[in-house]
Amino acid sequence: MQRNYHVGILLFDYVDALDFSGPYEVFNLTTFNESDVMKLFTNTLDKKPFKVSTISHYGKQITVHNGLKVLPDYSLANAPTFDIIIVPGGPLKAIKLVEKNQEIINWIAGYKDKLVASVCTGAFFLAKAGLLHGKKATTNRSALDLLNIRYPYIEVIRGTKYVDEGNIITSAGVSAGIQMALHVVRKLFDEETARRTAHTIELD
Repeated sequence: MQRNYHVGILLFDYVDALDFSGPYEVFNLTTFNESDVMKLFTNTLDKKPFKVSTISHYGKQITVHNGLKVLPDYSLANAPTFDIIIVPGGPLKAIKLVEKNQEIINWIAGYKDKLVASVCTGAFFLAKAGLLHGKKATTNRSALDLLNIRYPYIEVIRGTKYVDEGNIITSAGVSAGIQMALHVVRKLFDEETARRTAHTIELD
């Protein structure tokens, strides 16, 4: 039986666009079979491995870092329970905004027994939610020292695209979220599926 996963991607003001759009595209362009790829591009594919939704605090439009406007699918209050959540990051003002939003932090903490993955400085929100205590983690290269100072109980890993700690995965900055999402595809399915997805999105 083919397994399907519902992915929830957190959005907030000042989020970095590629942090969430990279994984969004990877999961949306993953197929069960090679023969499904053409159906994917002609919008005739009924069954896919991943369904992807977006969430913001109140479900209202958010403004991405550098100005893009995005209207999420759900608020924290009406969002379904996801199989996987993706927590992107952003510049310092995004970090400050989300870290002081206890409702968002609590929402992330509620997924401690599910698969949770961060992109870039989203690792700070996982740390704030208590999900990285005693674990290895990475983040944007420019924020590695800050993560180490702020959360000394995390073993900060440098020079890697992502760190897999079982059900908690952290990735480096911006474009690294694409490699991390492909790793999740490989983890949940197999190497062939991940390679097919990489080929579909034309990533060498």
